[in-house]
Amino acid sequence: MNLNQLFSGSKTIIFYGFFLLVLLHLFSFASRADSYVIRGDVSAPDGSKIFVRYEYNGKEIVNFDSVHDNKVVIHGTLPQIMICTLSNSVNDQVKIVVMGNENIYLKGTLARFHYLEVSDAPENVLFSTFLDQKVTITSDYRKQLKQTNTDFHDKRSTVYLDFHRRIDSLTLSFVKQYPSATASSLAIINSHLNSTDVAKAEKCYNSLSAQGKSGYYARRLKDFIDRSKSVQIGNAAKDFSLNNLKGEKVKLSDFEGGYLLLDFWASWCKPCREEHPMLKKLKDRFQKENFKIVSVSMDTNDKNWKQAVADDGLSWTQLNDPDALKGSVAKSYSILALPFNCIIDPKGKIIATKLRGAALEEFLSKIFPPH
Repeated sequence: MNLNQLFSGSKTIIFYGFFLLVLLHLFSFASRADSYVIRGDVSAPDGSKIFVRYEYNGKEIVNFDSVHDNKVVIHGTLPQIMICTLSNSVNDQVKIVVMGNENIYLKGTLARFHYLEVSDAPENVLFSTFLDQKVTITSDYRKQLKQTNTDFHDKRSTVYLDFHRRIDSLTLSFVKQYPSATASSLAIINSHLNSTDVAKAEKCYNSLSAQGKSGYYARRLKDFIDRSKSVQIGNAAKDFSLNNLKGEKVKLSDFEGGYLLLDFWASWCKPCREEHPMLKKLKDRFQKENFKIVSVSMDTNDKNWKQAVADDGLSWTQLNDPDALKGSVAKSYSILALPFNCIIDPKGKIIATKLRGAALEEFLSKIFPPH
């Protein structure tokens, strides 16, 4: 049978119909690969908007749609698997979802938006599984602290060291089990972003596959690891110039010749502001020593920064970087999260990083022992 015979009569209709089905299937697959569709059964007033936000290369992208008859359909495109924030126009609740260009289903209510059920997002399930396991370990840690009457701030206690050993073990085993998953990069960031030992993050990163290392968050993680090495103990502190409360330019190098606590914070950062009473205590205790504090606010809003300084009664040098965590200062100090601090010696060398509470006081007490 030749092609002319094949495309004759009813056989033509059958073949042509089959051909269309194949094309439609391929088109549908291509659409899913290049874009996402979020369908939801969400109990909400008609007209309520649901937003999908994500950050990529310093830019925020937003897609949204309105709820009608308790249903919503949101279309968009992601560059790859991303952390997306779902929010709404009615209340301040958000839902974090790790998702790619796939068909996703939501179910729930606006009143309990944070508890929306998310289906058909496999990376979200994977990362949630990791977080659940970490919560279990953290819960055990808190029980151990209570049972043994161990001080939460004691970083040398057996309870504290065992807790971090378990977290480190969980993170590394998770990465090794899912070396190509975006969730693995997020797990490393979640566990080791604020660790003083960048080697832990690097060890986990090296366990990622080539595909895993190509992801957006893996690339950011690698950048963090590389930059963290430049902020390691013994390296020179990077100089910078920022405005103080009066709008005057102040350089970090202006403080060379003495010991300096360089503290990065923000008005919206609760743990940062909880540390302020301790910093005030340290300022008063060591004010007769060769010691100063310089605080750098990572507030994009000038008014919020100045109001927080006034509310917290901060009397030492206050600087502000309106570029915040996306600016050159944050990059030079490898700051991806707050709070962050480092201690610089009179020669401009970093001698400690990420010390808080009792650990910070103890370190300074060794530099300035009682006379």
